[in-house]
Amino acid sequence: FLDETLRLEGHGTPESLCCCGLAAPRFRCRDCFGTQMFCHECVLHNHTRNPLHRIDMWNDSFFQLTSLKKLGLRVQLGHTPGERCYNPRTSSGDEFIVIDVHGVHEIALDFCGCASAQIRYKQLLRARWYPATISDPRTAATFALLEHFHLLSFESKVSAYEFYHSLARRNNNAGLSDIRVCIQKM
Repeated sequence: FLDETLRLEGHGTPESLCCCGLAAPRFRCRDCFGTQMFCHECVLHNHTRNPLHRIDMWNDSFFQLTSLKKLGLRVQLGHTPGERCYNPRTSSGDEFIVIDVHGVHEIALDFCGCASAQIRYKQLLRARWYPATISDPRTAATFALLEHFHLLSFESKVSAYEFYHSLARRNNNAGLSDIRVCIQKM
C-alpha cells in the first residue's frame, strides 16, 4: 500500500504518453477517475464540462497545484459547454469565484451577450451556480455545495464558518496563501 500511495505522489511511469500521443505530458487531474497524465491542450479539452476540477502540473521535481484558469480555460455560460458564443461578456475584472465541495475556485467566466441571452444571475442559476448577488455577480456557490452544507448542518450541526474554513483548507491546508471569497469593487 505504501509503494502505491507514494507512486501516486510521483510522476508515474516515465514512458507515459498523453491520450493524443504527445510524449512527456505534464498535467493530471485530482478529481477525474484514474491517474493519466495529459498535455496542455488535452487537459483543457477534457475539462470543458468540468471547469472546477483541480489540476496538478509536474514541474520536473513534484506536482504543483495550478488552475484551469491559469492554463487558459474560459467558462462560457448561456450556451452548451464547448459551444462558442459570438458575443461573450467577460465577468467583472475577468475574475469570478466559485465555491464548490472541492474548494474555492477562481475561474475565467464569460456571460452570454447574445440578443436572446438571459440576465447574468439566470445564466448562473441555469449552470447550477447560486450567485452571491443578482447585480453584477462575482461569486457563486454550486448547488452541490449548498446541498452538502444543508445535510451537514442538520446532521452534525456544523456552522457556516466551520464549513467555509474546511473548504479553504481543501485549497491550502498549510495556510500559506489567502483564499479569495469575493472580489472587491474598486
